[in-house]
Amino acid sequence: MKKSYSQYTAADLKGLSIEVVNGDFFSEITPIQPSALLIQTLAFNKKLPSQSEKAKSELLITPVLNEVWQKNSKVFTYFSGYQFNVDTKRGLKGFCDYILSKKYNAVFIESPVCAVVEAKHNQDLLDAVPQCAAEMYAAQLFNQQQGNNIPTIYGIVTTGYDWQFLKLTKNTLFVDNKRYFLDNLPELLGCWQHMINEI
Repeated sequence: MKKSYSQYTAADLKGLSIEVVNGDFFSEITPIQPSALLIQTLAFNKKLPSQSEKAKSELLITPVLNEVWQKNSKVFTYFSGYQFNVDTKRGLKGFCDYILSKKYNAVFIESPVCAVVEAKHNQDLLDAVPQCAAEMYAAQLFNQQQGNNIPTIYGIVTTGYDWQFLKLTKNTLFVDNKRYFLDNLPELLGCWQHMINEI
């Protein structure tokens, strides 16, 4: 029995009846210019040590999430480091790096639509996909239990510098063929906005 999301592997996804396939999410991306605040914040934060997961989360990932939220504050809210226990017997439990809720003024996790997972130190993005997929599946299950008809759950795995987008529809997990980078903020923010528009 799995203890938490972080222990999920690619083989475990088969136990959830999830088929993993490649996808092409963003055939057309409208670049979005980052705010002066985000540019300044990241320029400063990149000068600080960011080898640890906590540092990358605080210095690189959260500023991007804050930027996206500020542009869409009436669309979603996000929870950072919250426990999300959905099915403990199957290991669908534990702390999530970030969970986005479709209820923009939520106090507790409601109507989850996206999970963001930070890749562990020296871990490739693909290695973080099973954990993210397990959280996405849990979000799907949670919504079903709450009677919320949300057909697609999104996911993102990131090192803070590299970002890869995922999409779970029914039992198929689509993994985007392309990766996006913090050094190209307009493109990365464009991907984020495209995803938010589909929520």
